[in-house]
Amino acid sequence: MMFNEKLSGHFTLGEFLRSETAARLGIDNLPGPEILHALQRNAENMEDVRALLGVPLHISSGYRSIDLNRALGSKDTSAHVKGLATDFDAPDFGSPLEVCNRIAASAIPFDQLIYEHTWTHIAWPKLGVAPRLSVLTLMPGGTYTAGIVQRGTA
Repeated sequence: MMFNEKLSGHFTLGEFLRSETAARLGIDNLPGPEILHALQRNAENMEDVRALLGVPLHISSGYRSIDLNRALGSKDTSAHVKGLATDFDAPDFGSPLEVCNRIAASAIPFDQLIYEHTWTHIAWPKLGVAPRLSVLTLMPGGTYTAGIVQRGTA
């Protein structure tokens, strides 16, 4: 598997597989063929996000093996495990709040958009499934609320 392999015009496989936690804990974070296909779709969709924002994106989390996902305390049902989610920021565009507001107001067919305060989480629907266009904000205590909510305003 070549980490510098291009999945799309601007994104490499390595960007979606990189994990300091996996490296530190010795967790295998290599995807199988079905996940590779999903990651390619993910990267192609992230090209639309990049075009919308007009700046490079920094991916902090893409694919997570089930072991890595559990080590991070995330649910087994996370779209990251299926290769269909990306956590990122776009500092040259603005804050994660500004990024989320821009994506939410666009025609990009995301399944889920979560304002996580220090980054943006975006997930894509499975192939052939209509996007839910769900917009959420992570709240204190790990709960979520509908819409994009600034801290201290909910």
